[in-house]
Amino acid sequence: MSLRFPRPSDVEVVYAWDRDPELAAWNGRPPISISLEAARRDYLSRWEDQGVKTFIIEAAGEAVGMATLYDFRRGGCDLGIKIGPRDMRGRGYARETVELLVGYAFDVLGLQVVRGSTLSHNERMQRVFEKCGFRQVGSGTLISRFDSRRYTEIFYERHRNSGSGSDAR
Repeated sequence: MSLRFPRPSDVEVVYAWDRDPELAAWNGRPPISISLEAARRDYLSRWEDQGVKTFIIEAAGEAVGMATLYDFRRGGCDLGIKIGPRDMRGRGYARETVELLVGYAFDVLGLQVVRGSTLSHNERMQRVFEKCGFRQVGSGTLISRFDSRRYTEIFYERHRNSGSGSDAR
């Protein structure tokens, strides 16, 4: 498994993931409904944004997901991740990707904290955060743009001098 920067040829597969109702529901939002061409313009613009670090997750030469570091503030950043193809979920790609992102944030970007969040019904992502040395630091309520229901969002952090992996001192 590896991470690489997105290419224009990734647009169609990312578009398919963003149209997946299951993936959208995990993030409390509806699947995208814009056209492929409108999505292409949006993706290419976001992928060039220097304030966001976007990566394609590859396994065996195939794109299986996308990961993002964003909201750089207070010596840290937030991370987001999605594994696209249903048959690739639950294989450890999310955990491995989070570890790579944390290493990149600490070792390359020199950050002190990586933050993440997930909705309370996304138990897989909660386990990923916990396995990767993140600690729960709070929760809040949000109204889903997907189904207008109220959900609990759980917030996590991993600090440079805590957790697992190469950043533990």
